[in-house]
Amino acid sequence: MEFPRQAVLLACAASSFVLGACGGDGGGTTDPGPRGDFSVLTTSTGPELDSDGYEIQVNGVFAAIIGVNDSVEFANRAVDSYSVALTEVAENCTVAGANPRPVQLIDGGKVATTFEVACVTTAGGLQVVTSTSGPNPDDGYTLAVDDLDAGTIGANDTILAAELVTGEHTVRLGDIALNCQLVGDPVRNVMVPSKDVIETTYEVICTDVVGSLRVVTTTSGVSPDPDGYEVVIEFGSPIAIGATDAKIVGSVAAGVTRIQLLESTVADNCAVDGDNPRSVTVPAGGLVETVFEVTCEAP
Repeated sequence: MEFPRQAVLLACAASSFVLGACGGDGGGTTDPGPRGDFSVLTTSTGPELDSDGYEIQVNGVFAAIIGVNDSVEFANRAVDSYSVALTEVAENCTVAGANPRPVQLIDGGKVATTFEVACVTTAGGLQVVTSTSGPNPDDGYTLAVDDLDAGTIGANDTILAAELVTGEHTVRLGDIALNCQLVGDPVRNVMVPSKDVIETTYEVICTDVVGSLRVVTTTSGVSPDPDGYEVVIEFGSPIAIGATDAKIVGSVAAGVTRIQLLESTVADNCAVDGDNPRSVTVPAGGLVETVFEVTCEAP
C-alpha cells in the first residue's frame, strides 16, 4: 500500500527529532537541511530521589529515559524549536522552571537544557504520648519501635520518632512498675502516613494498694535447663529465676495480674506445663503463690 505524500511528510515532521531526517520520495535522498546537537541534563537533590529516573518527551512524544543526575544527547537533529518535557517524576519531587520548555536548536551548534529536580522525604513521624496517674507513679518507661530500642520516655511525656518509612510500624512500651497497670496493650501497630505525624497514647494507672507474688519454678526430667529462666509480671522488666527456685516479688498492684515464664529462656528440650501466661489475683497486703512446672527430655 502506498501512503499519500502529505501523510508521510506529516509523520516525518512529528518524529524528526527522535528518529532523524526522512528521505525524499522515489527512493532518492535530499539535503537534510541545517542540523544541530541537543542535550538534556538532570540534577536532582533531596533525601529521597526518584528511584527509577525520568522520561524525556519531545513534542509530546517519548524520546529517552534519563537518570536522576544524568545527561542524554540528541545529535544531528533538524534545526527547529522543540517542546521538551521531563516526565514520570515521583510525587515527592518537583521540577524547577518551565516543564515542558521550548528549546531552539542552532545550525552546527550544541545547546543544552537542565532540569533541576528537588525531592523531599516521604517519611512520616510517630508521636508517642504517656499519661500516668495515681499514687506512687512510675518515673518512666522503655520504648521500642519495630523491636528496635527507641530509648526511654517519661511517665508524662511526649516523644517524636521522625523519619519513619510510610506504612505499618510496631510500638512497644515496657518496664512498667509492678504497682502500675497499663490500659490496653503495650504492643500496638500504627500506620505512619506520608509526610505527616500520627500519635498514639499510653495510659498508665498506678496504685498504692499492693500485695506480694511468690513465683516458684520446678524443673524435672533429663538434661534440665542449666541457666534458669526469666519471668515477666504484667509489662514489667524480666526477672531472673533458677530452674528450681522460689522468688517473692513485692509491690505488685492488687487485683488480677498476668505472669509469664518467658519461653525464649526455656531450653529447646524443655516445656512449660499448664497455662503460660497465666492470671493470678494478688491480695491487697497479702501474698499469692504460682508454680511453673518445667519438664525436660533428652536433647
